[in-house]
Amino acid sequence: MAVFYRKYRPQIFAEVLNQKPIIRTLQHQVAAGSVAHAYLFTGSRGVGKTSVARILAKAVNCQNSKQSGEACGECDNCKAIEVGNFMDMVEIDAASNTGVDNIRDLIEHVKFSPSSGKYKVFIIDEVHMLSKGAFNALLKTLEEPPRHALFILATTEINKVPATIVSRTQRFDFKALSVADIFGHLEKISKNENLELAKEILELVAENAEGSVRDALSLLGKVATLGSHASLADCQQLLGITDIAVCEELLGKITHGEVAGLPDFFGSLSERGLDYAILARDFLEYLRKVLIYKSTDGKINFALREQRLSTIAELVTLVSFSELIFIIRLFLKAYKDLQSSPSPQIPLLLASIEAALRKSESKNPVGASSSPSFREIKSEVKKNEISVSEPIISQQPYQTQAVPDATDQPKSFEDISLPEVRIFFPKVIAKIKAVNSPLSSLIRNSELLNAENGKIFLGVKFLFNKQNLESPKNAGLINTTIEEVSGKKLTICVQVIKADIEGKIDTAEALTKALQVFGGELIE
Repeated sequence: MAVFYRKYRPQIFAEVLNQKPIIRTLQHQVAAGSVAHAYLFTGSRGVGKTSVARILAKAVNCQNSKQSGEACGECDNCKAIEVGNFMDMVEIDAASNTGVDNIRDLIEHVKFSPSSGKYKVFIIDEVHMLSKGAFNALLKTLEEPPRHALFILATTEINKVPATIVSRTQRFDFKALSVADIFGHLEKISKNENLELAKEILELVAENAEGSVRDALSLLGKVATLGSHASLADCQQLLGITDIAVCEELLGKITHGEVAGLPDFFGSLSERGLDYAILARDFLEYLRKVLIYKSTDGKINFALREQRLSTIAELVTLVSFSELIFIIRLFLKAYKDLQSSPSPQIPLLLASIEAALRKSESKNPVGASSSPSFREIKSEVKKNEISVSEPIISQQPYQTQAVPDATDQPKSFEDISLPEVRIFFPKVIAKIKAVNSPLSSLIRNSELLNAENGKIFLGVKFLFNKQNLESPKNAGLINTTIEEVSGKKLTICVQVIKADIEGKIDTAEALTKALQVFGGELIE
């Protein structure tokens, strides 16, 4: 496999990709002979920190440096640094050399003057991994370094570097590269390597590099092994990447409440041989981006193309924060359940349907939905002869006395039918929401049971919900709003729905709802 990230590592400042403010500053310092004694380069992985450190070491030790502050690249010192044989440059990885003894050995080298260059350069990569004792040992040297010593510290986690160390260095923050920057770089390299790769493949690589040039070149090296006629699907399978369009489509179906289309959607993914573990991982990452985008009102720079960002901008308008958090938690659980599921599709399909059902129900509140109510589902369960120990609704007759009305309206109620109530009830809930949002939520989550003799019967799960709805203040508001919307003087009656102790009814209802989604039938 071609190792592009080594072959195309920048050797001079001009080759560093899109870190112009940092490069310009360093070039001016080298040209003016005002190089600092210590630098701190921070930023995410693969953005050029170590490469710039080596280029700076080359520039300050170049025997034929240019007026621009650029190294010539031809002298003995430049060539020695390029191949890693320069005696006056010491590079250590703090991740594997964390102890105080490692730093003391390095400090011993600081005392000696450079053998062939002007500066003795010490590059410490992932400096945040040093132990407390190692930092303390390094601190004294950074405070009073010899004139010939140049320290360049690099880290991906600046928050773990002590403030005492940061204060004794010149800090430069390297930014993650945009998709456009990486895509253009990949195009040039592909041309140099005679790789005739389709544009969408290069876009796939650029989007999944997460702002890292090194990661992009590593992915490109893998893709190159497939040859110039590789398809996008082949590249996705090789790299273990889910096409972001799949994530967009899945979230789109969920946010639109398209429950019926989800089984076919997952069936098509199975036909394509998609790895569901990878899908779960990548979909969670996509949801993370959507959540951050919504939280910041789009004021965030993701490594995505404008078209992808536009899709996210559209999707966030279709989902609330609570709904989005609910979806993320569902898929976090699904990702965990993948390990023990007999079929990897089941946890993701279940999470998708549950999320879409909730969205569908929120779009079609009680009374406005064409979906069957709980009461109608129970009827269907009985038709299919599913036996239950006792009905979910108490066998006691409905209450005959009206709930106290705070407005003291007359008791001359008008007849009303349940279908009529279902037509205007969403408007009642909407009007109440403008005055009392918690009350409207409680009504929306209640079940419309019946309507007769000027009474609307609501079912709730808990006694305190019944008491809340029947309080004079709330009942008065509800009844007044119903009259304003319907033009009829009606009153609500509330009953607590009694569930079977062993949960048999809940199981039956869930079974019936599942049969409706998947189009199955009961077998006795």
